[in-house]
Amino acid sequence: MKKFLSIIIIAGLGICFYLYSCKRDDNSLPVAAFNYNYSNECSVPPSEVSFENLSSDASVYRWDFGDGSPVVYEKNPKHVYEHEGIYNVELTAYGNGGMHSEIKVIYIVTKPFIDFAVSDTVINVNDSVNFHGIASSGVLPSSWFWTFGDGGTSNFQNSVHKFINPGIYDVTLTAINACGSTYIEKKKLIRVNSVGTPPVVNFTANNVTINIGQTVNFTDLSVNTPDSWNWAFSAGNPGTSNSQNPNNVQYNTPGFFDVTLTASNSFGSNSLTKTGYIHVLAAAPTMVFIKKITVKQMNFPLNPPVFVNLFFKINDVPPSTYVYLNGMSLILNGVYQSSLPVFWNINPYFQLPVLNHEYQVTLWDRKGMPPQEIPVGYVQFNPANYTAYPSVINLTLNGINMDVELQWQ
Repeated sequence: MKKFLSIIIIAGLGICFYLYSCKRDDNSLPVAAFNYNYSNECSVPPSEVSFENLSSDASVYRWDFGDGSPVVYEKNPKHVYEHEGIYNVELTAYGNGGMHSEIKVIYIVTKPFIDFAVSDTVINVNDSVNFHGIASSGVLPSSWFWTFGDGGTSNFQNSVHKFINPGIYDVTLTAINACGSTYIEKKKLIRVNSVGTPPVVNFTANNVTINIGQTVNFTDLSVNTPDSWNWAFSAGNPGTSNSQNPNNVQYNTPGFFDVTLTASNSFGSNSLTKTGYIHVLAAAPTMVFIKKITVKQMNFPLNPPVFVNLFFKINDVPPSTYVYLNGMSLILNGVYQSSLPVFWNINPYFQLPVLNHEYQVTLWDRKGMPPQEIPVGYVQFNPANYTAYPSVINLTLNGINMDVELQWQ
């Protein structure tokens, strides 16, 4: 009899436990959770993303894809992102016990987002600088390439480089992933001083070709830590300055004019004169010539990572079908990522037919049997957009970073 009663009690407790469990599940707070997968390794837009719902204790699911598109009520949706960007995707799960949300970040990119930081920018000879490559999380490059301006390079994201010669150095970083490459350059970033020696003078101007009445800003690039400066501007107003970086020097006479800088420190002084450095035009230029094309960055093919026969064309825009100049005779063979920058000197200079017109500089690769011309990319510019007539203009488009050197007349 006791055994029979025990069975009844145990069975009753099981039923109660089952009913309690069901009641608890009915009122449990939902937990929203999900994963996502890109349609391919490189999430170049338009890119389809598949979402896997991992939520519990929920029956209704609300998706906000973060790109302004309408919300979707599905369990495991797919969504196409049309534009490059970083998107916050939010899943809200609803159940008898309430609601709960989870947010994850989706990266739709064509190439890495990068920057870099350095430990020092002013050092002495034989000092080292720490370089730190920075990339947005989730879009990590697969490889890195540094140039430190003194001939040194590195393939590590974070590098330490020793500078053994005085000077001012540009630093560049290239990052590559399955979607392409990104190039960042910081000019005149590292200043390396000699110890116990006079300055070594150098300087630059923001524009060296201007119209009458325009002004020029000058920047001191001297090394070895000068503490005083003496500028002389032939035909400039003012004609002299003791500032390290004088601005708004006005020129009111046409011609070619010298600029002299003398820099001093406790160990001595040094002077530099750039003869005919500033060219003041009597009127707006009527002609412009291309002197040199320098390719600083471009997207490389993944396999093999080389352009066999790289050349350029100067095209009309639109429709970019008429070719003003075909640089096939100046082909560069076997251009790798590590070969950059590469350049063409155009001799004689090529005159652009019209000042106020949009021109396109296109890059091509010629390879295969029979040879085929494969487009690499292009940049565009209109000479009329430049009022101070810089000698070098920087053009960035389609993953290409290019300097075009001009001669105004």
